Amino acid sequence: MMSWETINEMLGLAAVDQVYCQQLLVNPLAAAQAQGFKLTQQEQDILRDIKAHDLYEFSQMVLARLAPDSQ
Repeated sequence: MMSWETINEMLGLAAVDQVYCQQLLVNPLAAAQAQGFKLTQQEQDILRDIKAHDLYEFSQMVLARLAPDSQ
């Protein structure tokens, strides 16, 4: 499962870097990989499936996928 540290780094970067934020919303997996985030296959699958309109929606979708009862 995606580490909370990785999530925090991705969201923090998106909050301060508008270009990265837009890339994250358009293609989350490619944006994360381009920034050098090391992701497991499961993490890649999570990011591949996310389609969000803004950073808040993106973060909510990631959190929902990582919630213990979503397994």
